[in-house]
Amino acid sequence: MNKFLFTAIFAAAFFSCCKSEPARPVLNLPLPPEVERGPREYTITDYKNKTNGETIPGWVSLWLDRGNRGVETLSAFQGLLTFVHNSEGSNFKALELWRDNFSPGQDFPRVAARRIEARFSSAALYPDEEYGAFYEAIIRSASDAFWTGASAADDFWIKKKYPPTEEEGEMESWEFLILITMEKALFTRQLEDIFQKTQPAPSPTAEQLAAVNHVKEHFFEGF
Repeated sequence: MNKFLFTAIFAAAFFSCCKSEPARPVLNLPLPPEVERGPREYTITDYKNKTNGETIPGWVSLWLDRGNRGVETLSAFQGLLTFVHNSEGSNFKALELWRDNFSPGQDFPRVAARRIEARFSSAALYPDEEYGAFYEAIIRSASDAFWTGASAADDFWIKKKYPPTEEEGEMESWEFLILITMEKALFTRQLEDIFQKTQPAPSPTAEQLAAVNHVKEHFFEGF
């Protein structure tokens, strides 16, 4: 075979292989909005204590717009972490029961685990690959942990009216919110203990461990 023809075939095959390889996950991606409000716009038509002439509390407005990080900008929550536990549906009585049965001791671990999961996933395109078995293990550990210091500071509800779409007509629903607070220093100590006790199997590779440690070192940046 002609030497130049062989070289051309080899080069074409090489570049074809390179193009077919998926891009590697990267760290330090821009943080997405913490609360995804959904693709449909809505109008708030009613809310708790509206008939008494009261307005929507600042923490509710900030959470609807910016999530937990927005709530934490309020001076009233200096030194605290805030977690808004929410549930939406069409049955007002069922949502009232959900709110009344809320227990910080029983329900906060799942609330904390969801936010911890969001923090890790925000730093990787493919968390299961980037962190290996640690990703699932830390979520399970946080969900099963005995957290102390969480308290329900407030609750609120809003009624939302969605514009009609081709698939479905006009829809209304209620969203109930429970504001949970915890001292940041206390949360940090408990989280560090969970990190230390989490032993994933199989153990992370050197690359995965580096990715995990990177998030740990910068955990509260955008948490």
